[in-house]
Amino acid sequence: MGARIRLLVVDDDAAVRQAYRTMFAQHPAVILVGEASDGSEVTAAYARTRPDVVLMDLQMPVVSGVAATRELCGRWPDATVVVMTTFSTRDHVVAALRAGASGYLVKGVNATGIAVALRQAIAGEMPLSSAVRRELVSTVMTAPESAGHTLTPREVELVRWLAHGLSNAQIATRMHLSEGSVKQYVARIGDKWGVRARTQILIRGIQLGIVDPDTLSSSPS
Repeated sequence: MGARIRLLVVDDDAAVRQAYRTMFAQHPAVILVGEASDGSEVTAAYARTRPDVVLMDLQMPVVSGVAATRELCGRWPDATVVVMTTFSTRDHVVAALRAGASGYLVKGVNATGIAVALRQAIAGEMPLSSAVRRELVSTVMTAPESAGHTLTPREVELVRWLAHGLSNAQIATRMHLSEGSVKQYVARIGDKWGVRARTQILIRGIQLGIVDPDTLSSSPS
């Protein structure tokens, strides 16, 4: 199974934090290494515990989960954040992913489901609850039609590698390109489709039939 995942939990609800403590007290795949009760505490807690993943609530009284995720990922670009919240509206989902979250779960997932999602996020995949997937698809479906059918075969290939969760370096190896060229490809695809985030590129790819939704990592609702 490999080493246990070192998890930092961020949630302003003390009962929720206690539930996580109980959930992972004897869990074979996850060990809880730290807690924070507000987004304002995240960077200090991360520096102190250096977890593999941060499980982040969104609605907190001082600093929101979105703001905390943006600050954390700005300071530690390799940080892995998975949102866990009761909100699955389009605005919440898109804001969190744009801030740097690697995945988005709706509360109610059991310990096994969380562990699977955390492992996926660490591997560079994108764990999403089914309700979140629907919101992301809706986000793209309501966008104006663009020249989405004009991708070159190489651009289509790159989008499909993105769907598999590959990093720029891995894609560069598969496609015999430099990492800089991969970044240029991603930017060009985004320009063609009128989107910015990789997540939006993937969902646009689903709409256009380039990406199979089952390719994207998913986790229980």
